[in-house]
Amino acid sequence: MVDSLEEFILTRRKLPLWLALLLLLVAAGLLAPLIYFAVRANSEACLDGLRAQTECQGLNQHLQRQLHQAQEVLHEKEAEAATCNQTVLTLRGSLKKEQAQGAELQGELKILNQKLKDALAEVERLRRQSETSSKNNASSCSGFLFVVVAFLVLNAPLP
Repeated sequence: MVDSLEEFILTRRKLPLWLALLLLLVAAGLLAPLIYFAVRANSEACLDGLRAQTECQGLNQHLQRQLHQAQEVLHEKEAEAATCNQTVLTLRGSLKKEQAQGAELQGELKILNQKLKDALAEVERLRRQSETSSKNNASSCSGFLFVVVAFLVLNAPLP
């Protein structure tokens, strides 16, 4: 087993040289594009793009904050509108009740006006009847007075 271990170590020492050459070629092949992309990434246009991206992100965050604030205000205004709508509905209900009561009172007022007209007509009729009766009483009284005067004249002693 020791012999096989020594052979393994010897063969392994020979492989790293080939492997090292292969790795060197691969590293050189990868290093050239890496250097190329590193130079391009640090170019002025790329840095301008990075600044523009950062600026856009800042502007985007600012716009998102404004949108959030606008949505909060919208929710508040919607709540206020719902309260106002409820108030309007309540006031409309009250108005309908008041209109119904007003119509009922108008009906009662018409009935009372008719009763008043009837009472005034009755008063006028009674006044006329009273005037007629007082004229009859006056003529009866004047007739009675005439009879009394005539009786006195006829019964008076003659000189």
